[in-house]
Amino acid sequence: MKKVLFSLAAAALLSGALAAPVKLHTVPVTVEPNARLLTLSDAGIAKAFPTASSRPDAVFMTEDRKVTVAFEWREGRLAPAQVSDLVTQFPAVIRAQVPNVKTLRAGLVQVGGTPWAQFVFTTPGQGDDVRREFLITSVQGRTLVVTIAANTGDYSRNETVVRNLVNSVRLS
Repeated sequence: MKKVLFSLAAAALLSGALAAPVKLHTVPVTVEPNARLLTLSDAGIAKAFPTASSRPDAVFMTEDRKVTVAFEWREGRLAPAQVSDLVTQFPAVIRAQVPNVKTLRAGLVQVGGTPWAQFVFTTPGQGDDVRREFLITSVQGRTLVVTIAANTGDYSRNETVVRNLVNSVRLS
């Protein structure tokens, strides 16, 4: 019995340690990843996103490698007051740039006390629809974009892990 209690206590301490806040090195963001997420190295990001101009600054991937959560701090200016305007303006941009959008939902959400414009849309895929989610906010007058990408079924299986990561985002 002592052995079981010790193992449970060790597991609780370990999971708490894994949830310690992590400052992303090139993005003014702190997150709390967990053991079910992998962090891509700079080399891994370069391999997964070969075009430098559209390469994210940080990428997390679910342990089954089916869902990516990418952080991109863009040079483009965005004032905090403009975030809510994106909710009505950006859906037209998505529909113009992404072929065959099946569903598109736009709204304003709060993450860590900060307003984010959220866009969730699906497009046809091979065997399963592709789900994309953009979360966009202003940080230091610049645009921060978090992109969550997966097939719909893969996202559903990993939703708790992904939402926990997103809900842990704190701007610095």
